[in-house]
Amino acid sequence: MGIQKLISISATLAVLLVSTGQLPKVLKVVRVAQLQLIKDSQASKWGMPMLPPSR
Repeated sequence: MGIQKLISISATLAVLLVSTGQLPKVLKVVRVAQLQLIKDSQASKWGMPMLPPSR
């Protein structure tokens, strides 16, 4: 799937959502998903780095 086709599908979907009044609901879902992704990728979940022993 080329980028042009993806842009076309995205634009069509956006127009459809705006015409049905569902755009704010979809934007909220996207924002929640973005925040969840950021939360899941926090450094505290990466574990401890392997550092050389200090003297």
